[in-house]
Amino acid sequence: MKKAIISKSLTFSTLFLACSVTPLMAAKPMDIITLSNGYPSGAHYNLNIHGKSDFLCDGSSGGGSVFISEYGDSTISYITNRKSSVTELIALDRCGEAFDGDPAQVQIPYEQQGYYVYADIKGKPNNGNNDKESSVILYPNLVREACNDTDPLNPDFGTYSECPDSDQLALGLIVGDNVYEATDIGFVRFNSENSGGKGKSKAKDISSLFKYTGYVFDASLDISLDGEISNDDVPLSYDALINGGNGDGVIDQAEFDRWLAEMEAAGLVVYYENEWILNIADLVVTDQLVSNDGTKLLKIRFYPVATTEYLAP
Repeated sequence: MKKAIISKSLTFSTLFLACSVTPLMAAKPMDIITLSNGYPSGAHYNLNIHGKSDFLCDGSSGGGSVFISEYGDSTISYITNRKSSVTELIALDRCGEAFDGDPAQVQIPYEQQGYYVYADIKGKPNNGNNDKESSVILYPNLVREACNDTDPLNPDFGTYSECPDSDQLALGLIVGDNVYEATDIGFVRFNSENSGGKGKSKAKDISSLFKYTGYVFDASLDISLDGEISNDDVPLSYDALINGGNGDGVIDQAEFDRWLAEMEAAGLVVYYENEWILNIADLVVTDQLVSNDGTKLLKIRFYPVATTEYLAP
């Protein structure tokens, strides 16, 4: 008999579930043309990602710029704390791994409906060298840690940029895909003088890299303590005839699904679909891999879904 299983995702995070689900990201109007530069209209937050080599990065916080390696892979950590008083995008750590050994960190203000995210590549290709293109690839965000404020009277929670020690919170499991139908998105900057006018930069919609579809379970349901939610974690009482099971001594798919539905109704399981990834808990930290090949500047804009307009031509 096929075993029912929900696989562990790429991350194992500290998380205590909330019983309610935040609203899904609003769908963007179809057949609406954005502005000529590819960006929507409306208020937004700017993040400038600078590719650097032989650079003295001081590691200070503040502003909307981070510095990563001009060549090779770097990581940017994004943080949202819905209890925080932060009202502007802020670089908590401006320096990527190449400069201080750990990822750059960016905190984004909490938005109930999340954001649309757009980006475009700027600067001269490969520092102005002829016949060379520069490129950068952004990969989907993965949840590194997430937790809820289990003590509403704790005045410090809103200042946290990482989850408190795990012994202060109930552990949880994030399982399923960390992203919603997202694949990596690349940008290329050509030398326009040698590439037939291909140097013009236009923004791309990269919102899919910041979405989540999947289950989040309270860790108390992982009875087998193997980091997965499977039929091994379902009490055999769900197989009993008196409880609607078939009594064959094995938890089958139908019995697993019934248990899953009951746990969801009890608030121990939450299923998110196409959700802004930084809203699946009170405090969420994600990591995004950035693979750079000579890009000097990548500009990212975060537009609150609630206030963004798409203008017809």
